[in-house]
Amino acid sequence: MSDLGRLRDRIRQIDAELLELVAERMETAKSIGRHKKQEGVPLRDWNVERQVLDNAEELAGKLDLPPQAVRSLMQSLIAASRDEQERLSYSDYRGEAENILIIGGAGKMGRWFADFFGNQGHRVNIFDPSPVERAAADQSGQTLPDALHGTSCAVIAAPIAATPGVIDEIVAAGYRGTVFDIASLKSLFKPAIQRARRAGLAVTSIHPMFGPGARTLSDQVVCICDCGDDEAAAKVAGFFADTAATIVRLSFDEHDRIISYVLGLSHLANIVFTKVLMAGGLSFEEINRVGSTTFHSQMTTTATVIQENPDLYFEIQKLNPYSVELRDSFLRELQTISDWIRDGDDQAFRKMMFDGRKWMAKS
Repeated sequence: MSDLGRLRDRIRQIDAELLELVAERMETAKSIGRHKKQEGVPLRDWNVERQVLDNAEELAGKLDLPPQAVRSLMQSLIAASRDEQERLSYSDYRGEAENILIIGGAGKMGRWFADFFGNQGHRVNIFDPSPVERAAADQSGQTLPDALHGTSCAVIAAPIAATPGVIDEIVAAGYRGTVFDIASLKSLFKPAIQRARRAGLAVTSIHPMFGPGARTLSDQVVCICDCGDDEAAAKVAGFFADTAATIVRLSFDEHDRIISYVLGLSHLANIVFTKVLMAGGLSFEEINRVGSTTFHSQMTTTATVIQENPDLYFEIQKLNPYSVELRDSFLRELQTISDWIRDGDDQAFRKMMFDGRKWMAKS
């Protein structure tokens, strides 16, 4: 065997040893997670994570290793360990089991919630407003009042535009359980929510800021929007109280204004990015094979947007009352930056980038 062959064999041996150590680290992290769960300790400890990273950088210096590469490696290991810890308790729940109906349970997020609540020990049933979906599930003769009977909580996972009508149907059925929707926009529901509150319905509204691919709730946010029913909001918040999710409380108007940026602008920017690339006349392969780090990073995000449900993404753009203001701002700022470049105003361009850094550094 040549010297090169022997060196490659040694690399393979070292890789195997490294992976065995990673596996041992993960098992130890799971044990730590179980202790955290038993003792009620929060899943994430920023100080501990910072110490691990600082120690790794210090050791990297002693071993003459590139500090940034070591830091990146340790961040990946910390994230993987945290995910494994969170899998042990991502759907924890200490309250009494509920009978929960998922309205729109054939959809992706409906199925996510059905799985989530099932893991918590709740009894879950599914009803879909779509006659086609009901027929596929052999529920053709079932009505919404039939499905609501005997349940203590109803989750509306229907399309945004259909949700106000579903709320009205629940009210008409004389339902006495707790109701909440998971829609991406809220202002559209105000009249239906107000009617429901006047009728005595226990109702609140949440927005899970993640998609159906989420398998843990670590670093995930659940917005709870104030509908005026503190008891209903507290009950629904309780479903996430023992998980790693972060609860953010907002009014309806606050929610939709922030979402116009968080979802509306980020979606719009990536869709425009794709459309400009397509209009350029080059194939994706031609562009991608010489793409920069920034381009590939952007394409990773853009690809996730383009693969999503176009009907939902159109609703998010169309139905948010702040969307017109946002699109006007988008076009105005694009024109401003274009003018700087056309006029050779590098000072304005540079100032904008420095101001952006300052803005992002504030917390």
